[in-house]
Amino acid sequence: MSSDIARLAARVAALERQLARTTRTARMAYSSVENGAIEVYDQDGTLRGSMGLQDDDTVGFVAHNGPPPPTPTSPVVESALSGLTVTWPGTWTDAEITPLDLAEVQVHLSAAADTEPDTDNPVAAFHTAAGGSITLATDTYDPVWVRLIAVNTSGTAGHPSAAAQGQARKAVPDDLVNAIIDETKLARGAVTDAALALGAVNSTALADGAVLAEKLAANSVTLGKVASGAVTLSALGGALADATSQRLIDTMGDAAAWQITDQGSGSAWAHLASVPDAPTGRNVGEARGFVRLRGATLIPYEPGVLYRISARIRATDQLASGPDGFYVGVLGVGADQSTLVNRAGANSPNSHYYTAASFRSLPTTDGWVTVVGYLKDRAAAGSAGPNNDPRSPGAVHDAVRYITPYLWLNYSSMGVSGSPAVMQVDAVAIEALKTGLVDSTNLVSGSVTAVALAADSVIAGKIAADAVTGREIAAESVTANEIAAASISTDKLVVAGGTNVLGDPSFEGAYTAAIATDVWSVVSGGNGSAKALRVDATAAAATTRSLSLTSMPILSGEQLYLAIDANASSDWAGSALRFYARWLDGTGATIGFGIAQVDVPTRGSWQRLAATVTAPANTTMATVWVETYQSTAGAVLWDNAVVRPVVPGVQIADGAVTAPKILAGAVTAEKITALAVTAEKIAGLSVTTDKLSALSVTADKIAANAVTATKISAGAVQATHIKAGAITADKLDADAINGKVVTGATVRTAATGRRLVLNPSSDSQPALEMFSDSSFEVAPGRVSASVIDMGTWVQPQVVLESPLVASSRADVTLRSPELNGKGLVRLEPSDQLDGYAHITAQNGGPNDDSTITLYGARGSSAGGGYHSMIIKGAGITWYGGTRQMTFTDGVLRAPNIVTGVVTITPVANTPTSVTVSGLNVAGTVHRAFVTASSTVPGTVVECTATSVTATGLTVWINRTNTAATSVWYLIVGS
Repeated sequence: MSSDIARLAARVAALERQLARTTRTARMAYSSVENGAIEVYDQDGTLRGSMGLQDDDTVGFVAHNGPPPPTPTSPVVESALSGLTVTWPGTWTDAEITPLDLAEVQVHLSAAADTEPDTDNPVAAFHTAAGGSITLATDTYDPVWVRLIAVNTSGTAGHPSAAAQGQARKAVPDDLVNAIIDETKLARGAVTDAALALGAVNSTALADGAVLAEKLAANSVTLGKVASGAVTLSALGGALADATSQRLIDTMGDAAAWQITDQGSGSAWAHLASVPDAPTGRNVGEARGFVRLRGATLIPYEPGVLYRISARIRATDQLASGPDGFYVGVLGVGADQSTLVNRAGANSPNSHYYTAASFRSLPTTDGWVTVVGYLKDRAAAGSAGPNNDPRSPGAVHDAVRYITPYLWLNYSSMGVSGSPAVMQVDAVAIEALKTGLVDSTNLVSGSVTAVALAADSVIAGKIAADAVTGREIAAESVTANEIAAASISTDKLVVAGGTNVLGDPSFEGAYTAAIATDVWSVVSGGNGSAKALRVDATAAAATTRSLSLTSMPILSGEQLYLAIDANASSDWAGSALRFYARWLDGTGATIGFGIAQVDVPTRGSWQRLAATVTAPANTTMATVWVETYQSTAGAVLWDNAVVRPVVPGVQIADGAVTAPKILAGAVTAEKITALAVTAEKIAGLSVTTDKLSALSVTADKIAANAVTATKISAGAVQATHIKAGAITADKLDADAINGKVVTGATVRTAATGRRLVLNPSSDSQPALEMFSDSSFEVAPGRVSASVIDMGTWVQPQVVLESPLVASSRADVTLRSPELNGKGLVRLEPSDQLDGYAHITAQNGGPNDDSTITLYGARGSSAGGGYHSMIIKGAGITWYGGTRQMTFTDGVLRAPNIVTGVVTITPVANTPTSVTVSGLNVAGTVHRAFVTASSTVPGTVVECTATSVTATGLTVWINRTNTAATSVWYLIVGS
C-alpha cells in the first residue's frame, strides 16, 4: 500500500516538473509564418508595425503610425566659403531623450524664416541622434534661413525648429595659398576692377583687341596714338561716310564666310581654288546637288539706302531632264541678330528676298551669268523678287534690321538623291550705293528724263563734280527749261566719251591668261603689241568658237563703241569674224546682239572691226564676246580691243544751252572737244564774256590781231582773267595789301619742299595742308574742321590726316557725341583687309552700354580665325573663333572649364560608375576632379574618374552601403 502511494507521489512530482518545463518553453518555438507577416497593434488597436513578408516582397520589421518625433533645437549656423556650416547638438526642445524610431533630422534652406520645410526635398540630414556639423554649398551670397525637422522610421515628421539665419562668404586672401590661383582656377567673370592693382594692366597684359571704345577717355586718342594707316574708310562717319560707297564682296576664298542651312541627299558644297576661268579671284564655291547657303556676315540694313545685290554663277553639269534653277537674294534677320524675318515677318528660312534671281533657269551653255537686284526701305510685307530695276527696288519686312547674302543652288535637285547638277559661284556682292550726293554712281542710265526734272531744279550745288555723264541722261531730256540759270559750272561738265571698259585690251595680262583655255591661247606677236589672243578654228564640221571678255551693266538706248584688230590666217575657212555685245534682260535671258563683223576677212594681215551698237528695250546687262563663226580651218589672232560707252550728241537738245544756263567761267578749253559745240547747240548771243573761264580763250582760239585796246572795257580785266604768276612783286604797290582781307587765296610758307599751305578749297573745304617733301607722298597731310548737319542735330568735328603714301594714310577724327549721348572712335589700319585689327570705342549714352572693342584677325595664309575682347558696362566678353569667355556680374565663364554633378546608387563595396557625355570642353588635354557628397564620413571608400575627354568622363564610386550619392565633377581643358 505504501509502495503504491509512493509511486503515485513520484508520478505526480514528475508531472509537475514536466508542466513547469513546458510553461517555460517559447510557445512558437516550432512555428513559422508562411507567405505573410505578423502585425503588431497597440492597446487602441492601431497598427504599429509588421514583421515578415512586406507588400514590396521584402522581409523585415516595418514601423507604422509612429508618434511624431520631438522638435529639434535651433541649429547653429556659421558662414563658410561659398556655403554654410550647420551644427545640431542632438537635443530637443520638447523631449529629454531621442525616440528609438528616429530616422533622420533634415536640414532645410529658405529665403524666409517662416517657410514650411518640404520633407521630400531636404538639402542635407543628420542620420544619428548625436547630431554633428554639416557644411553646405549655396548658390547665393544673400542671407538664407536654416530650419531642422525630425522624421521617424514611419515617415512621420515632427514640428520644424526655430529658424537660424546664415550667409555664405566669399573667398579672402587667407583662404588661398600664395600663387595657387592660375588662369585655370579663375571662374568666368572672377576678375573685377577692385581686384586689379593700379598699373597692373599694361601693354603686355592686354590681349589683342582688348581695349574697347568705352574704355577710352575723351580726347585720349591723339595723333601720336594712331598708327599710320590705322583709320580706314570703314571708320568714317557722317558726311565722310556718305561720300564713300560701302560694300561686301565675297570671291569664295574663305569657306568660313558661308553657312550651309539645307542640302539634298548626297549633295556637297566645296570651295575650289586656282580655277583658271573664274572671272574675279580664281576661286569658286561649288554646289553638287541642292545646297542652300547664307552669308556669315550680317550687314546693318539702313532705311533710305539703295542696296545692290549681285552674283556671278554658272552651271557645269545639269539634270538629264534639263537645266536646274537657282535663287539669289538676301536673308532677313531681326534686331537680335539671330531671329530670321521673312517677307511675312515669320522666323523661317523660306520666303525671303530673292531680288537678283528667283528660280532662274541656268543651262550649262550660258557660261558665267551675272544677276543683279536692288533693295530699299522696309514695308509691312517684303518683296519676293526679282527686283532687277534700281528705279523699282524691292523692300524688306518692317522687322528686318540685318541682311546677309542668300543662295539656293540646284533648286530642282532638292528631292533628287545624288543629283548630277553642278553650279559654281564666282562672286557675291551687297553694295550700299552712295546717298547724299548726286553723281554718276547714284544716277541710273536714262533715269533723268525731261519729265522728271522741274524747271530750274538742277542747280550747281546739287550736282557732284563730273557726276552728269552721257550714261545718266536720256536722249533729249535736258532742255533749256530743266537747267537753272548759272547752274552748270566747269566741274559739272563731262563732254567726252567713256573710257575703255576692258581691263586687258591688248591681251597681255593675267586675266586673259586665265580665261584663254582649250582652243584659246595667248601668243607672241600682236598688232603693235607684244602679245595677241589666238583661237584655233580647226574643226571637222563648221563650228562657232566664242570667248567672253567681260560683262557690264547697261540700259536700253545706251550705246557701245566696239572695235578690235583681227588677223585671219591664210588657211582660215569660215563664215565670219565677230566682235559683239550680247544683250541680256533682268532675268539674264538673251534678247539680242550688237555686232562688229567681217564676213570675208583679208587673210594674213591685220584689219579693224568696228561698230557702234545700241542696247534694245529691256536690256540691263551686256556681255562682250570675240568669235570665229562657223569655221573649219586655220586660226585667228585678236588684239587692241575697245569697248567704250558712247556719249551721243542727242543728249543735249538743240538750243538748250543758253546764256543764263552757263555759270560765269564754266566753259574752259579742256571742256570743249574739237567741233563738239555746233551752231544748233548754242542759242543766239548765249556766249558772252562772263561765260568764258580765265585763260579759256587760248591763242589758237583768237584770230590774229583780234584783241585790241578798244576791245577791252575799263575794269574788264578782273582777278579771274589774270594768269597765275602774271602779277609779280614789281607790279604791286608797297602798301597794296596792308590791312586788306584776302578771301579765297592760298597762303603757303614755300612754293615747294616741306611747307604749310592754308588752302581754302582742299577737297571742297578749307584745310591746313602739310607737305613732307617725300618722293613717296601722294597727297599732303591735312587738318580740317566741319559741322555735320545730322537733320535733327549738328555734330562738330576736327579731322587730322597724315600724308598719303601709296594707298595708306592715318586719320584721326575728333567728333562730339551725337544728340543721344553716343559717340564713336575707331582705329583701324587702312592698308590690310586680310588679317586686320581695330580698336573701337563707343559711348553708350543714357540708354545703352558703352563699349570698347579690341579685334584681331589672323590672315588667311596663317590659318584664319580671329580673337576679340568686348568690354561693356555689363561685363567683358572674349571671343576666339566660335568660342567665347565672359566676365559678367563678377562671374567668369570659360569654355575650358566645365562643372556638374551626377547621382550614383552604388552596389555596396563594389565600384559603380556613371558616364557623362555631351560636353564640349575646350582644349586638347583634359583633367577631371571628382568629389562625393556624403553625410556619413567613412562610408565612401573611393571616388575617381576615367575616360576624361572633351565630350565627357566616367565617374566611379566605391561605398560601403547603397545610399544614392551625389558626386561633383570638374573638367579643365588645357
